[in-house]
Amino acid sequence: MKTINLKKIAFAGAALIGLGTAAITTVNQNTEPTTVQAASSKIRVSQSTAVKKFRARYPSAKIDSINLEKERGRYVYEIEGFTSTREYDIKINASTGKMISAHSEAERNHNKKALNLSKTISRSTATKIAQKQVPGSKAIEWSLERDGSRTVWEVTVSKNGKKSEVKINALTKKVISVERD
Repeated sequence: MKTINLKKIAFAGAALIGLGTAAITTVNQNTEPTTVQAASSKIRVSQSTAVKKFRARYPSAKIDSINLEKERGRYVYEIEGFTSTREYDIKINASTGKMISAHSEAERNHNKKALNLSKTISRSTATKIAQKQVPGSKAIEWSLERDGSRTVWEVTVSKNGKKSEVKINALTKKVISVERD
């Protein structure tokens, strides 16, 4: 008798847990995926910390791009740099700060220009500007790089499963373009 009652209780508990999970999944499908909502909580390492790690590894290199994207379910900084004779690339886990990979190769770089990080707006400011362009959206990817003579933030935002790319002048805060899917 007691065994049957315990089985019924266990079955009822499992059913309730399943319903709870279904309700959470439904809510997330109606707003944004959990990974988008929790993007900022998964990014615990600041951009400046990631840049310091790059500079510690490659002290003579100048930085020409910084990307923050999701890779294999985790946010990863990819920082690229150069000297007159080499190119450098480093990937850093944005949650733990651990280096994932580092690579360097010989390459002549006569025309590359470095980013002036002390004059660019922050990723946070770029995010606010991008999300204002697409109200109700959440930023999910960021890229800071040179585009011709300008330094630009390209922020990918998501709203209702649709992505938009907002390009912002990283010095003046002016929106250059908004491309919607």
